[in-house]
Amino acid sequence: MRTNDRWWMGMVAGSCAAVFGGCAAGAPVTPQQQELHERRLLAPFLAPREVGCGELLVELTGNFHDNVGQPAVDQQRHRVTRETGDGYVDTVWTNLAGAMEGAFVVTIGQPPELTERGLVPGIATRFRVVNQLRLRIYQDRRALTLNAVAGGSFVLVKEASTKPSEKARFEVRDGVLRQEP
Repeated sequence: MRTNDRWWMGMVAGSCAAVFGGCAAGAPVTPQQQELHERRLLAPFLAPREVGCGELLVELTGNFHDNVGQPAVDQQRHRVTRETGDGYVDTVWTNLAGAMEGAFVVTIGQPPELTERGLVPGIATRFRVVNQLRLRIYQDRRALTLNAVAGGSFVLVKEASTKPSEKARFEVRDGVLRQEP
């Protein structure tokens, strides 16, 4: 599937999720309410932060597709599979050797912006995933979703200009950042 096709599918899925997500919650949602909710869910990722981990699960509804990057794939080092579940599709990237040289890099935050100076990256949290990255895109009727859970054999978090610190888990769920020491 071409990148342009994926973008359009994400836009359609995002529109459907936004419309049906509001219905699932009961009362209709105005565009202003939806925008505020999207901002609240995205806010924890809008920090100059790096997270290194063994495994990462990212869950989202289609309206956040532009905010979640996808990693580069080396056919010699990586395997990519798709799994379908009840109301979602998972894309799973696996680093076959589990070596740091083959780690996946993915960002969650503001998408890059094309300016007169070229492509300028947006503010985002950058994840370096050594073993497995799972991107779960919900396609059923549900509220807006943007969650990330970093775990596995190690989790290192580096905030802005501080030294990396070891954590048991790094999680953003429903717009709230939690880090287990």
